[in-house]
Amino acid sequence: MRDEGRPSLNPVPAVQLRSIIFAALFIIASGLPASAQTERAALIDFNNGDKRSEGTVAWRAEQVKTSDGRDDLAIRADVEIPGHNLKLKMLLRRNRDPSVPASHLIELSFTVPPDFIDGGIGNAFGAVLAPNEMSGRGTGLLGTTFKTHVDGQYVEALSDKPGDICHNLAALNDNLWLAVYFNGTKPHRRPVVFDQSLWFSKGEAGQRAFDAVFTAWEKTSEAGARSAVCHPS
Repeated sequence: MRDEGRPSLNPVPAVQLRSIIFAALFIIASGLPASAQTERAALIDFNNGDKRSEGTVAWRAEQVKTSDGRDDLAIRADVEIPGHNLKLKMLLRRNRDPSVPASHLIELSFTVPPDFIDGGIGNAFGAVLAPNEMSGRGTGLLGTTFKTHVDGQYVEALSDKPGDICHNLAALNDNLWLAVYFNGTKPHRRPVVFDQSLWFSKGEAGQRAFDAVFTAWEKTSEAGARSAVCHPS
């Protein structure tokens, strides 16, 4: 039964939204080669002479369920650093839960072995966007990052203020590299603020995923990074 006293969270008819989602998924699938395309990733250990460990990231659009059971699109990145048995699943999705004061959510799920650097993942900090790897011109996202009750899982709730939304979406849309900074669990004196940073590139595969999902988002009520709301004439 429909709740007449509560406005719809999504004015786009369900059939139209499903067609948008499937069209975006088709765009991505048609542009991928037969074998999964991966892009570059690297773990930087600041406590060990900025030691670099190479890895990969795989991007895709993923269909997810919103808090009210609707279908929506999200951007997923699966990062692997084989030399340290580190895996990170990142999911960037729109927040459709009106009880949560956030425009979008970035869900970070780390998997590390018991002997991981500095005892494991202690605190993870919000995503940083940059035009190049290890760039000094990184752009932080406006929001709050918190640790969940599950080990290795963190959520960054992006600000829902209109100006902040445009800042965050533009940073996500315009930059080629993402980074997540984090600390280990072992308490020790260290000359740097962070113990490690994990950098991963959009590359061609990631850019296709961002373009398709952002296009789908812009067809619904929320402002997109390339919309007139964020770029008035």
